[in-house]
Amino acid sequence: MTNPPPQPSEPTDRRTPRARLRLNQSLAIEGLPPALSALATGCVYAVYASRSPARDALFWRTSANALLTPVTVISTRSADDVAQALRQHGTDINQPGAVHPKSNVCTLHLPQNRDGCDVLMESLQSLSAQCAAPASPFLIEGVAACFAWHDRAALIRQGAALAGWCAQTRHTVLLVMLPPLVEQSGDFRPLTDFQIQFAGAAQLVHVQGEFRWEVAFWRDDRGALSATESIPLRFSGTDHRLVAVMDANRESGEGIGMLAPDESVVMVSHAAVARERVVPKAWQVLADNEALVSAASRAVAATVILHYGIDVSLATLAKQVNFLRRQCGKALKILIREDNVSIRYELLMLTLGANAIIPRSMPLAQVEIVVDSVQGQLFSRPVPDDYRAALSAAMRDSTTGYVPAHRFIELVREAVERSRPIRLPNVLLRLPLEHDVAAIDALNACRIRRTGDLCTASGDSLYVFFFACHVDEAGKAMEKVFVRPLSDLFRGELRCGDRETIQSALNELEDEIAELPPPDYTGLVEPARPVQRGLAESQPEQTAADAASDESKPVLPMLGAVDTAANAPASTRPPARPASLPLKARG
Repeated sequence: MTNPPPQPSEPTDRRTPRARLRLNQSLAIEGLPPALSALATGCVYAVYASRSPARDALFWRTSANALLTPVTVISTRSADDVAQALRQHGTDINQPGAVHPKSNVCTLHLPQNRDGCDVLMESLQSLSAQCAAPASPFLIEGVAACFAWHDRAALIRQGAALAGWCAQTRHTVLLVMLPPLVEQSGDFRPLTDFQIQFAGAAQLVHVQGEFRWEVAFWRDDRGALSATESIPLRFSGTDHRLVAVMDANRESGEGIGMLAPDESVVMVSHAAVARERVVPKAWQVLADNEALVSAASRAVAATVILHYGIDVSLATLAKQVNFLRRQCGKALKILIREDNVSIRYELLMLTLGANAIIPRSMPLAQVEIVVDSVQGQLFSRPVPDDYRAALSAAMRDSTTGYVPAHRFIELVREAVERSRPIRLPNVLLRLPLEHDVAAIDALNACRIRRTGDLCTASGDSLYVFFFACHVDEAGKAMEKVFVRPLSDLFRGELRCGDRETIQSALNELEDEIAELPPPDYTGLVEPARPVQRGLAESQPEQTAADAASDESKPVLPMLGAVDTAANAPASTRPPARPASLPLKARG
């Protein structure tokens, strides 16, 4: 006895298995229009993607949704890994009734002595003949090894054979894989000959810290063709499913999801929170900076808080920051928390990849606010290919303290030019002497200890140069180097804080000493011993051979640090001390 045909009033299109199958033949990217996500019956679609959270979300979420209808899921992963991946995306295949009775979940093993494409085609044919529902989709992951990517003629034949099989059997095939050519060049357009008979080809790429759905062409189940589309993707904050950002105006806004599933993760070096009584429970505390870098090297959009203290090499820290930025991309948030010293190379660290420097005086409650404020950000600065080159540009000359005026001009010019590539700030000060103060007395009151900081005297003025110091922080720096009150020594000050004004002041000084050479106070000025805070101020350079054999050792001398507030935010900086006779500042 046969069942009577349904009455017209019944919603038959939602009750039949074929209708449910048709409704579920789509990629699991929320908000993506059907024209770029629907899978037409009897066609092949290729998605090229490296192993990433986005690829897992795309394939396994699509598979989990499709397993409610007749579908065959095939992966080259182990059976346990397949079950775990599906479980993470909402389907436990070990639970009774979790999948449709006519669904199949398979692992594919590729024998080394067989042609991979032959094995794949034989497997598809066997499944189609024995257990797959008619016209049901095949979702296949990780079968790049099945195709002859380096043999153009064979590759064309393989693509045509797969497309012909789908057209004949009415099965839909979705391939998610990473061909060697795409892995090496990041471009899938040269694969046109392979995919020419497919209904769609797209790439899941990680660009500038965000994942994007890059479509070369895509034909949906209605036959409409879309081409050359690029759509940003985010991850849902609840279940980490992919969400398409179709509205460009909302792309940089809030509430559109996360850049990666690990965006809420905060990893911190133990030393960076060692003085805190309580650390947020959600934060992952690692043993030290080295352990933190190792763990964070696999992150995508997490927040990393490195420690900088008196015993931390700035050169090593620079290497770690640059490595993380280049390894993980622009979505990773890299913060550096100062401990007992301040970084006077803030711009260097920001250039190498850090998002922000957390001043040592900032309490943990405000640190948490900083962490929250960087969520969703993408690092926008260009990142140097070689951190050593940036260090070289920032490296100071080993000369410290007093030098004769002509030598002072040479050294300051070299330092300014050396710091140009990374826009490192410097400041030059001209300090007119009080009428009853001799130049030698003022020089002996100037106890410069930091390598690269210089002073000289000419005419009625003292000249002081602070390397890697912002013009607004010169007053704080002067209070640290002069052992007598500044108002007792000088009538005012003239600050030069950019390259042009510094060069102009040096030209004036050069003309002055050409007309009236100043005395050479070498031997009369009391030397000040350089203070080494946590790093070697000068070390012998490695040879190229040594550098090649030991990547962990810096090729260049390590950079120093000084205990100043040079990098404190504007809101926390102390006000500049007014001069007794103010002069016009430059720069």
